Amino acid sequence: MIATQAVILDLDGLIVDSEPLHQRAFSMFLARQGIVHEFTVEEYGKFFVGIPVVENTRWLIERFHLRMSSHEVLAQREALYEALIAEPRNLTPMPGVPEVLAHLRERGLPRAVASGSPRPQVETIVRGLDIAAHFRVVVAGTDVPRTKPAPDVYLRAAEQLGVAPAHCLALEDSATGVTAAKAAGMRAIAVPNQYTAHQDLSHADARVDRLAHALAWLQAR
Repeated sequence: MIATQAVILDLDGLIVDSEPLHQRAFSMFLARQGIVHEFTVEEYGKFFVGIPVVENTRWLIERFHLRMSSHEVLAQREALYEALIAEPRNLTPMPGVPEVLAHLRERGLPRAVASGSPRPQVETIVRGLDIAAHFRVVVAGTDVPRTKPAPDVYLRAAEQLGVAPAHCLALEDSATGVTAAKAAGMRAIAVPNQYTAHQDLSHADARVDRLAHALAWLQAR
């Protein structure tokens, strides 16, 4: 059995409950275009979660017949989202995050964040939640050539930790993230949230309902 020597965590939807903020930013953007549309959890989870934001913008243009370029939509939407996450009071850790981070630190396991989001957003969230001290390495989507579902962020995180991918355990909330971790040669535990519970996570090594439940799986390995 391969021993776990490092744990690498996704950020959005796994550490921080940011998907409602992403959803809110998209709705705010549409409102500025004179379009009143509140995304349902099911709709947002299907068309947005785990999908690169640039692809989200293309979907918006087609769905709402926007006469804007993808670049224009992206710039406006990102500005709205970044204003939301800049307020620490808007940032809520997912259930079990403090306990899991404390447990991993007590065990002495090196920890990293591997996010598909741009570095400025990742740093804003990590700083806003005051969790930077828990992580030796933080890798963002803009640090690598390809973002998830490509394995680049996970491979970069493992390299910077100095741990072989086979000895890393990834914690993810989405099918896209699990695909990225598995492509990197890591084991992956899926911890779905309300937006990703419908996704096919069967390629994960395990699926748990809450982040804290991943500890039992980790302790056995």
